[in-house]
Amino acid sequence: MTKLKLSSKMHLFIIISVALAVIGFAVGTVFHFVGGAFFNYGDELKPEYKSVEINYAYVDYSDEADVYQICDGIFGKLGVSYYESVSGDTSEGGKIICKFSHSTDSDKLMQAVTEIETALRGGNDSTLSNASMHSEVSELNGGKVLTYVSIALASAVVLQFLYFLIRYGVTMAFAAALANIHNLTIYTALLALTRVPVGISAVAFGALTVLVTMIACGFLFDRYRRNLKKETFAKLDKDEQTDVCVRESLISVLYPVVGIAAAAVVIFVMLSISAMSALTVLAPVAAALIGVASALYGTLLFTPSVYTRIKLIGDKVAAGSKNKK
Repeated sequence: MTKLKLSSKMHLFIIISVALAVIGFAVGTVFHFVGGAFFNYGDELKPEYKSVEINYAYVDYSDEADVYQICDGIFGKLGVSYYESVSGDTSEGGKIICKFSHSTDSDKLMQAVTEIETALRGGNDSTLSNASMHSEVSELNGGKVLTYVSIALASAVVLQFLYFLIRYGVTMAFAAALANIHNLTIYTALLALTRVPVGISAVAFGALTVLVTMIACGFLFDRYRRNLKKETFAKLDKDEQTDVCVRESLISVLYPVVGIAAAAVVIFVMLSISAMSALTVLAPVAAALIGVASALYGTLLFTPSVYTRIKLIGDKVAAGSKNKK
């Protein structure tokens, strides 16, 4: 990083970014028409799923945990697992709904229903406790989450733009806004390209990618602003100034980004141990690492390489305005 002249690599990074975006969105578009989904949606975002509904009577079971223990034992024996469960009270007792991927074997779920009913009734002919299987088709889950996150991100980007406009000036404000849009675009394209299962966690890490970008841009442009007060720095040309600021802010930018990557790995290890399965947390960790890679590339390589050009354009516009006056 100390020898790399980022300002001279603008065209290279633009080509890389455009290529990643085009390939990623092209792959997603192909899967949209062939497989019915732009992303490889995880179970909690898939519109189709199967469910097993368990109704139990208080006269048979007063503790919901006992019913879960019976169901989990039967599901585990048959080799099926649900990705989500909801529970609640009824007039006669309680209800538990376990949701399964649409690809789960229906015969195994029907067998589970039979065994759960037998276990709950304990050999009695009572119909108070029963179980049933359903195949559901609904609108895309998580739609409200996506809407709220999009509104929050758009608001945050606008507020950051206004803050940077006041504190750092027009060119840095535009550069920071471009970094946010660029990094989120690369993150989205990589999710579509790698076919990592996209769930609510991927949405969260997308928002985190933008947040990390905002923090990193703050470090970068604050360094630039402080350096401009130095006479030796002011004598450098725009390309050299940008390269110096990137080198000096490198550690400050790496701390939050690498910290998130390390946290993702730790969470992966801990949840893998508790869930006894790496597959249950592999997708969120993969999304976290893609977000980290997008933020690092966009903030440390792409944004500095194009900032000098943005600065030159801004200076020309400012000089033109002064000449007119």
